[in-house]
Amino acid sequence: MSFNELAAWIALGLALVLGVLYIVQALRLGRIERQYRTLMRGTPGAAGLRLSIGELVAGQGERLEVARAELAALQKKVGDMDVLLSHSVQHVGLVRYNPFQETGGDQSFALALLDNRGDGVVISSLHSRTMTRFYAKPIKASASPLSLSAEEVQAVQQAMSS
Repeated sequence: MSFNELAAWIALGLALVLGVLYIVQALRLGRIERQYRTLMRGTPGAAGLRLSIGELVAGQGERLEVARAELAALQKKVGDMDVLLSHSVQHVGLVRYNPFQETGGDQSFALALLDNRGDGVVISSLHSRTMTRFYAKPIKASASPLSLSAEEVQAVQQAMSS
């Protein structure tokens, strides 16, 4: 066998191998194209319409933007509520006592109503046999510009420790 015949047989063998590889790749490509067409043909959507993958992705993007807007609105509302809550009564202290020995029971009281910063009011009631008097004193940062009784101080301390 001559060199030319041997080269021809090798070329024929390589051509057969390449032909088989071509057929295998063509079959794979055909299967992938069918899957792609099926995917792009879409899925049934609302009212029986068929939506392509592109339309589905675009719809998800729109829903994501709506969700982001709703989240931003909720975050703003939470921030507004935090501001409101910081000014609401969050700490309460109540001390009942008997300022006069001739009356029975602890009918008098000091009530401290404070926000988170210690601002608010302390309300006192002095009860006797003939009358009951009420006093209100402002509280700023757990202190008052007016003098506080021992029971009022105790009520403010109790409120801030709760």
